[in-house]
Amino acid sequence: MNRWTVGLAAMLLGVATAALAVPLEPALQQELLGLYDRYNNAIAAGKLQDALALRTTEVQARAKKEMKSAKQQRDMLEMAKAMTPDSLQVQHATINRAGDKVQIITVAAKTMPKGRQIPGGPAPGSVVHSGLTLEFAKQGGAWKFDSQTFGQDPSQITACKDYRNEPEAAYDVDRNVSMGGPITRVDFQPDHTLVVVRVVDEENCAFLPNREELTKNGLKTELLVPYAIVEIEGSPHRTDKQKVLVDKMDVQPE
Repeated sequence: MNRWTVGLAAMLLGVATAALAVPLEPALQQELLGLYDRYNNAIAAGKLQDALALRTTEVQARAKKEMKSAKQQRDMLEMAKAMTPDSLQVQHATINRAGDKVQIITVAAKTMPKGRQIPGGPAPGSVVHSGLTLEFAKQGGAWKFDSQTFGQDPSQITACKDYRNEPEAAYDVDRNVSMGGPITRVDFQPDHTLVVVRVVDEENCAFLPNREELTKNGLKTELLVPYAIVEIEGSPHRTDKQKVLVDKMDVQPE
């Protein structure tokens, strides 16, 4: 524990400006998901220009550069149709303090078209799930659909094999590793704090001092919440590549 305490001064630098986002009100969430539905309905109807009118000015400008010919417009429309999910399940939604940017994290489901099997792809007719982050921005007093980012199916994330806290001797303190990603779980125990972080398609278990020790050293432990983004430096476990003993941790805004 003494070794961990030494690193807390540097750890504090990253948490002072954290938690800049706040939970999104249900009414606004519903409004923005309705905007996303209108965009997808326009795409399904082949009304590309109507769909683009619902996007931010930045997206519209990029699209204008990328679809100068009729073929480019058809290709963009087909790609947009392929990206349209059948359904969404909201996991987490936040709005920035300025009130002009929203992020909605979802799990999207889509049924693959029946017919020809795509080599290496899902079976025709099967239902595919993926993480989907939707971003919206207010421009000219109106909300616009900004971006959508697809990610790993949450059910396919490789979980930590061992969540147990272990003595410092289990870690290679002569080596240093860095990692970053969203928090998926925090567990405050009497003798330690476990922060589970998702790095691409696997969990990593990061171990820190207990909550009392963290608070004593000035860390606002209420910032350690699911979906907050953290950057970690620490010593790797000698045999388990998914465990790290934390030296420094920066908590970034959601």
